[in-house]
Amino acid sequence: MKLIVMRHGEAESSNISDQARNLTAYGISQTHKAGSWLVSHVLAENKIDVALVSPFVRAQQTYDGVLSQLSISSKVDVVELVPDAKPRNSHRMVDHFLQQHPNATSMILISHMPLVSYLLDEILLTYQGALFDTSSMAIIDYDVETGLGELTEFYHPSMSDLGNN
Repeated sequence: MKLIVMRHGEAESSNISDQARNLTAYGISQTHKAGSWLVSHVLAENKIDVALVSPFVRAQQTYDGVLSQLSISSKVDVVELVPDAKPRNSHRMVDHFLQQHPNATSMILISHMPLVSYLLDEILLTYQGALFDTSSMAIIDYDVETGLGELTEFYHPSMSDLGNN
């Protein structure tokens, strides 16, 4: 099972509420590039079986950007992926979902810091302590039976792109 853990694209610094923060133009560009990278480096086909997405606006917009580059069969919005969610609860939610959908071979989670970093440590066989830049992704070979995985790749947006926002 291929599990992709992704942090949302660059978001505006403030809004009426944290939940309502939008992606910047650069953040939208990041999500398109991340989706394109998935297609060219990770996915055998241009599709992912399921996306589990935080209900926050910037995560939803990140999903839209990734979706513009590849096909995602189904999407579920889950509160267990908001920034202050407990990593253990998020991990259990992923396992429960995969047990209910045994034919899924690929899944993307779109969430926030610090959850994505803590969730990665919860899932991996070895401690990583990874910090996610906006639109970063961890690609994991995930064993549904054990609920653990192995990091195979880590995508960071290109440092050369940082001057283009």
